[in-house]
Parts: sequence; structure tokens; C-alpha cells
Amino acid sequence: MKRVLIVFCILLLLAIAGVYLLIPNKIVISQQLTVAANRDGLFRNLGNENNWGNWWPGEKQAAGTNRNFLLNGVQYNPQDQKVLSVPVIISNEQFRSLAEMTCIAAGLDSTVINLDGVLPTSYNPIKRIKAFFTAKKIKRDAGVLLRAIKSHYATTASMYQYDIQKNSVIDSTLLTNIKTIKGIPTTAIIYSLIDELRGYIKDQDAHETGNPMLNIFTKDSINYLLKVAIPVDKKLPSSGTMSYRWMLGGGNILITEVKGGPVEIQKAYEMIQLYISDYHRVAPAIPFESLVTDRRQQPDSSKWVTRIYYPVI
Repeated sequence: MKRVLIVFCILLLLAIAGVYLLIPNKIVISQQLTVAANRDGLFRNLGNENNWGNWWPGEKQAAGTNRNFLLNGVQYNPQDQKVLSVPVIISNEQFRSLAEMTCIAAGLDSTVINLDGVLPTSYNPIKRIKAFFTAKKIKRDAGVLLRAIKSHYATTASMYQYDIQKNSVIDSTLLTNIKTIKGIPTTAIIYSLIDELRGYIKDQDAHETGNPMLNIFTKDSINYLLKVAIPVDKKLPSSGTMSYRWMLGGGNILITEVKGGPVEIQKAYEMIQLYISDYHRVAPAIPFESLVTDRRQQPDSSKWVTRIYYPVI
């Protein structure tokens, strides 16, 4: 009996020693995944806590001024974005650890995203074993998180809030009308210029081939340069403020459709400009809006449909 007890004690000591030898004081948690997305755009979205709810695969709970993102009983709290990473506090009732989410460009449309952290263990062998299995669970869940990011940000619409499409410019003959005014151009002023174009097009026995086009520019928010145009089926002679323009086909252009008024349209412009910056593009010509909705017939601006065309190289 005494011999059995000695053997048991030796095995127990070996088991405890094995716990300390096989389970380190700090367990590294690391997951990596390649995402078909632009690095700058992805990093910007991940650094904004307000966007996490769009892709988070678990539960979301408000907690004071911050939000807790829960997955399998573990909390994930994104912190203020750093230059190269998004810190994330991972915690539950037993532990608290700081991880880092980093994005590395693998191409303009490819990003390697890493989630790396360290989980401290305990000198208590039981707690040390629990920490080991907790670390395995967190590593598995980290893979779930990265796959959720990959799935959500697979589309341009998710990344930039609008479905920005790359296309080629279609060869077009345009009749333009230009006017400088004080203050923000009203719908009435815009359509007065469009009506002048339409009257002249009709007088010249020509036909419209597309929706009216609009560009508004100001340097000082006082004086506004208002440009409107209508695609037509033939070249027309200039008359007064109206003149012929030719849009050469074959160039690159970004297109997105917006539903809403001036605020929503401006927001779409800002997202397109971020897209241009992320993809290192340059705008060789002014953007313009295609007025799909006749704004005089639809006074509710929330129902306006506008297509934005933004030339790029």
C-alpha cells in the first residue's frame, strides 16, 4: 500500500511538472487570414468601433460609453486605433489580455490581417490548465472573427458604403450650359439651365441620349460655378452660354448610384475620394452627377436617385 502511494505521488508530481513544462507562463494566440480587400480601406474600417457591429459574428452589448462584443462568453473591446494596429482587449471573469489586429498589404486588392495576443497563465496548475484550454478556444474564435471580416468586406459596398463600380467612359456628344451665381444653386436654377439646353436641342432637331448632368464647384462657399450638360445624338453649334463638348470614350470612370438629397450625395463623393486615395488613382477631369430623378417632379429629396460619375486614371 505504501509503495502504491509513493508511485501515485511520483506520478502526480510528474503530471504537475509536465503542466509547467508543457504550458508556458504566457500562451501566444495568433491567427492570420488573407482578405480580398484594399489594406487602407480595411484598416480604416476596422479602426472605427462603430463599424464592428456590421461584421461581428457574436453578440453585441452596450456597456457605458463603450460596446462589448461577445463571442462564446469572451468579451472583445476595440481600443483607439494606433498607427499600425487596432488594439483589442480580450477578457472574461478569469483573465484580461491585450491583442493587436494588424493589416499588411499584399497588393492593392489583397490584405493579410493578423490577430496576435498573449494570454497569461497561473502558477496554480489547475488554473494553468484552464488557461491552456481557454487559449485554444480564443484562438479558434479568433479564426471565426477573421473569417467574418473577410466575408463582410469582400464587397466594395461594404467597404465604402456605396457600390462603387469601375467602368469605361462611353463616347458622348454633350451640349453644356454654364452659369456663375451667388449662393448654393437651387433646383429651380439648375433646371432653368437644363430647360435652356432642352429648348435649343429641340430647335436644332436633335435628341437627348441620356439624363441631364450636373457639376457644382465653389472655392469660397459664396460664388458657385454651375455646369449642366445633356448628351445628344449629334454635334450642335455653340449659342450664348451653351457650347459643344465631347467626352472621349475608353477612359476609366467610377460610378455609383445614390438615393437621397445633397447630404447623401456629398457623403458618396467623400467615399469615392477615399476609394481614389486607397487605390492611388488620380482624377483627370471633373466628376458629374447624372440626374436620374427629375427633382422638380419629386420635391422629397430622400427619394432622389442620382448617379455619380468620377473619371480616374
